[in-house]
Amino acid sequence: MSREATIVTGASSAYGPALLALLGSLKLNWPGHPEVLVYDLGLDEDTRSSLRRHRVNTRQVPAFCPHWRRHFTWKIWAWNDAPAEKILWMDAGIVALRPLPEIFDTISRLGYFLVPNGMPLAREASEAACRGCGVSPDFRMGKGTLCGGFAGFRKDIMGNLLEEMLRVAFTEEHIAASEPGHRHDQALLSLLAHRDFQPLQTADPEVYLMDRSPRERPGQPVWCHRRAIRPRDARHFADRISAGGAPFLPSVPSRWRWPGKPNPSVIYDGVRN
Repeated sequence: MSREATIVTGASSAYGPALLALLGSLKLNWPGHPEVLVYDLGLDEDTRSSLRRHRVNTRQVPAFCPHWRRHFTWKIWAWNDAPAEKILWMDAGIVALRPLPEIFDTISRLGYFLVPNGMPLAREASEAACRGCGVSPDFRMGKGTLCGGFAGFRKDIMGNLLEEMLRVAFTEEHIAASEPGHRHDQALLSLLAHRDFQPLQTADPEVYLMDRSPRERPGQPVWCHRRAIRPRDARHFADRISAGGAPFLPSVPSRWRWPGKPNPSVIYDGVRN
């Protein structure tokens, strides 16, 4: 491991502006945050140029398996690849609203930082995912799904689990959705974490997974906006990746429907563009 702690994220071209907003939010709202590593899933050249200009560490995700870009398989690879003892993954559709040292404290103490997404695992994990993880379909019952978009790991505690996730994901049927409600990487993470850690201690989703604007919900530490952030607010963050400035809270977005949100009646393969 080359670093003690790293914030890790990744994006394709559709999430380029959101990625820059995340980086700017860390600069403004979490001074002294750990170093950031960005995984490039096919960013546009303008975003890549911005990352180079601001000297943000980036890594290209290779085509490590035929379905590497589908089903969020790339995310599991990035979790394994990230060269730090402790990593915090933040999806590009998130912005930080204050310093988050308690998350790395939790990762140090428990070995992980995990947040339930409020959905039953029986809905989000397929039977094929259960087979891949070596558990029966009944194992899903009564358990909640963990969010894959905001999660932290201590490699000496969770490294074996992350490696197993990647091995399971190399077989496409184990990670692919067979019903519209299945959620790919989250399903594998949830099955293995519930299998290997009992009792599993999780963070409060009403604190760490809020999709309401911070101006409507004062005091929340992060905002999971999923690209609903207003463009002017995204630009404000992006313009301050290096320059810094005063803490900043984005305004209330004009709409709440997440752009590109999967149709609830269509099986989703995880690709936005």
